[in-house]
Amino acid sequence: MIETDILVIGAGLAGLTLARQLSSHSSKVVVIEKSRSAGGRLSTRRADAGSFDHGAQYLTNRTAGFSGLLDELSRNADLAAWDPVGKDSAHTWWVGQPGMSAIGKGLAKGLDIAYQTRAKSISRQDEKFIVHTEATASDGSIYRASRVVAAMPSPQALDLLEPLDPVFAQLRNVSMAPCWSAMLAFDGPLAQVPDLIRGQDGDTLALIARNGSKPNRTGETFVLHATPQWSRRHLEAGRDTVKAAMLEAMRHQTGLGPNLPEPIHCEVHRWLYALVENPLDQPFLGNAQNTLFACGDWCIGGRAEAAHQSGEALAHHIISL
Repeated sequence: MIETDILVIGAGLAGLTLARQLSSHSSKVVVIEKSRSAGGRLSTRRADAGSFDHGAQYLTNRTAGFSGLLDELSRNADLAAWDPVGKDSAHTWWVGQPGMSAIGKGLAKGLDIAYQTRAKSISRQDEKFIVHTEATASDGSIYRASRVVAAMPSPQALDLLEPLDPVFAQLRNVSMAPCWSAMLAFDGPLAQVPDLIRGQDGDTLALIARNGSKPNRTGETFVLHATPQWSRRHLEAGRDTVKAAMLEAMRHQTGLGPNLPEPIHCEVHRWLYALVENPLDQPFLGNAQNTLFACGDWCIGGRAEAAHQSGEALAHHIISL
């Protein structure tokens, strides 16, 4: 059994922010993460044709805390500004380099993280919590902690925490939308296509982004994000069906039609909990004993910065206890 003061379930931006701040105040913190790497939707997929940021495309900063974090990442060369043709905002857009996954890797340095480890159940034992896990390479470890934080999408946090305390039933009021993401590469430049195209009402695609236009990328690569409505309607569709539909939508929304060449690489990824539609409207959720918590972007809103705000607010709360 692995003993720790605080167990954080999830190494996305909220969980990493929380773990970093608690660790800097001498708390013993362990993080478990079901994926192979940290960062959550700050993700990069690599292939022979190039790399693809198939989750979050960029970050913006409005709060002092997040601005400070981006400054730190910039100094470490993990972050650079992106100014694509078609940019539709006055805010600076920041991207990880050489991929968005560099942000999670940078934030994870120095933390005690067990990857490919999924929390199966949480139970109480005396004044502590017992967390049973399953792991890709083993049966999983058992953790015992004084405090547990579910830093994950709200539906997953609900499943783990509601059986322990009815306060977490509030998570049923949060809604998150899915997103199908497509990663395409072409063997030559698509000169007629800007770096960024936003979808219009009724379109299949919410976003067409030339991933290769970001700093330190190579290849003529694109990431397509389907709208929440289309993604929800096709949530259980086969991957070949989704590929064909999203490629056809790219033909239509770029105006190239049949002149769009066949891609040399095409794959899709389904994000079940990609976009916050209805947030909790408070920075985190906890029980009356201040021993069990949930945090994430869904607490505040639909930007990556909201995940940082949530993790930061919960860290300050725990430190103050």
